[in-house]
Amino acid sequence: MNELVYRSYKESDNMKIINEFEINNDFGCNNYVARSNSIFRSFSYKKGEQVKIELKEENSIFLISEGTLQVEDRNHQSKILHSGQMFLRTKDFGNMEGVATNDLFLICIQFNNILSTCEKTALDKISIYCPAKADEFEILEVNEAMILYINGISLLFKSGAFCNFMYELKKRELIFILYTFYDKVNTARFLLPLIENQNNFISLVLNKFTINCNVIELANRCNMSPKTLTRKFKEHFNDTPYQWIIQEKNKNILSRLAQPNVNVQAISEEFGFSSSAHFISYCKRYLKQTPLVIHKKIWKKTV
Repeated sequence: MNELVYRSYKESDNMKIINEFEINNDFGCNNYVARSNSIFRSFSYKKGEQVKIELKEENSIFLISEGTLQVEDRNHQSKILHSGQMFLRTKDFGNMEGVATNDLFLICIQFNNILSTCEKTALDKISIYCPAKADEFEILEVNEAMILYINGISLLFKSGAFCNFMYELKKRELIFILYTFYDKVNTARFLLPLIENQNNFISLVLNKFTINCNVIELANRCNMSPKTLTRKFKEHFNDTPYQWIIQEKNKNILSRLAQPNVNVQAISEEFGFSSSAHFISYCKRYLKQTPLVIHKKIWKKTV
């Protein structure tokens, strides 16, 4: 039996809290969990209190429901954030720290991976509006669509619906709202740290990858552990590094076998195989045919 104390909200000028209730649930479905990965959290502070929220492996959007928050950016420039404003904090920036300059209530929406194909396409489209450098505390005003989004999560909690599948959909809805119901330039500036993070990792992988490397070698070249590389691959490529390397290697092998003159021994050495027999075995496993058969079929189609 899980119990959760949660707060619900309604649309108003300053998003006032209107009630607090207790929920008990008892679901048997495997998709239901106690806190659904804590995608939606809230924090309250008295005036003058230090604000320190630990951020581990999650990106976070903070919405100020009440009060004001004083924070410093990485250049130690102080900013005052007000009720009805929100800002993005990626996991690479570290913990969120500040001071409540008035009684403060924060809503935190966390997500570890929002870059599915649809979200990535949306971000790519607005990236042309991005400035040269990300601002750690780019501000967006909470609008009607975002308030409805918050209320939707509130209703899920009220029903006791702690469903991983549903909250995965809510993560995707978040980007949809930012892309659809906000000015594209402001959205691009707001999401730039996330876009920048993705582009930097993808560029790093493409620069360090060679057709004869494996997962451990690629991790070493990227200056990270295989575990970290795998986590980042799932975020940015929606795949494991092992599967991605296989796919890239297969594309390059097919391209090489499409050339006029094919020397199996030379190609096996080029792609880092220990022997021609190992290369032939690899082709049978992943490309379903031997290198010479593949070569002949490609050239038969071109004749």
